[in-house]
Amino acid sequence: MDAADDDDEIGTPEEKAEVIVLKLERFIRDNRTLAKGVSFRKWQELAKLEIAAAIRSKEVLRDLESRALDRAMIVLGVGLATVGIWGSLLAMDAAPNRIIAGTLTFIGGMVLLWIAGALGLKSPVRRFQANRRRSHMKKVRALHAEVLALESYLKKRKKQLEEEIEDMGEDA
Repeated sequence: MDAADDDDEIGTPEEKAEVIVLKLERFIRDNRTLAKGVSFRKWQELAKLEIAAAIRSKEVLRDLESRALDRAMIVLGVGLATVGIWGSLLAMDAAPNRIIAGTLTFIGGMVLLWIAGALGLKSPVRRFQANRRRSHMKKVRALHAEVLALESYLKKRKKQLEEEIEDMGEDA
């Protein structure tokens, strides 16, 4: 169990908490013995590692989003300044060369459209990714429930078979 397991860290807090609980449960099941369970210290260390990894990944994601927004705002400002300056010069007939001024105004306008499009498309793409992630989490939960039910069934069946073997031994 380490932080490298976390490929997709964008889930809701409830989804991430459930993933951590499932990892802890798997750790406990894998490391217990018939005589005793997992020591509290081992369990506590793993819980700290998992929670720290979740918090760290959220901080990294927040920083990346912040940087992307900062860059978009800088490019938006540059585009607005370009359109404003060269558009004003064109409107006042003060531009030294109309073709260059028109080209620069067009480029500035295209930058503005590009930024507006990029910022506008970011939200639907994230919503689609979140819906896909929720769908996958539902499938994982269903599979986990099936595994637990199967484990319970197998334990009961084992007891039944052991009782049958004991009964056969007593009858003989």
